[in-house]
Amino acid sequence: MMNKTEARSILKFLHLKGNNTHQIHNEIKAVYGDESPSYDTVVRWKRNFQSGHMSLTDEPQVGIPSIKDDLALVKKMEAVIFDNRRSTMERVMPETGLSYGTAWRIIHEEPHMNKVSARWVPRLLIPLQKQTRHDFSQQNLTLLERNEDNFFARLVTMDECWVYLYNPETKEMSKELKHPPPPRRRRSRNLSGR
Repeated sequence: MMNKTEARSILKFLHLKGNNTHQIHNEIKAVYGDESPSYDTVVRWKRNFQSGHMSLTDEPQVGIPSIKDDLALVKKMEAVIFDNRRSTMERVMPETGLSYGTAWRIIHEEPHMNKVSARWVPRLLIPLQKQTRHDFSQQNLTLLERNEDNFFARLVTMDECWVYLYNPETKEMSKELKHPPPPRRRRSRNLSGR
């Protein structure tokens, strides 16, 4: 198989020899057959050589660098996310110095993370709620010590569900980044035992 550098060096040689595009393509096709570059490629490289670009290698590509090439950047992003799983793009961007699009690509394409919503669990109380619960319990104990017989007759209970007068975080606010679970193993069926 003919590699790019070999093909370009032959194209350059035939160009410097003074051949036109058709002659170059026909000579290469006669020697290499199906492995030779296409006519369009010959035209493009002949045009490059005529404009003074005599290098046989490709020019460096301008654009977004590959994420896979920069593992340090991926590790830095994972460290920021693992520090706080509820990180938002607005928090991650300043800490890493990346644009929104690059940060999004790293999170979703490289470590393959996605956001999932946590279920609401009543025992996740903020310190103020814990203190309020403690204060109410102390008040109830004081009332119980004063009048034990009448206390239970006046106590109203339901299904032991605590209801607080505060606005809990929304489902959107509780989303966390995590890696997807590994695929489940499939068990084969034994069809011979019928």
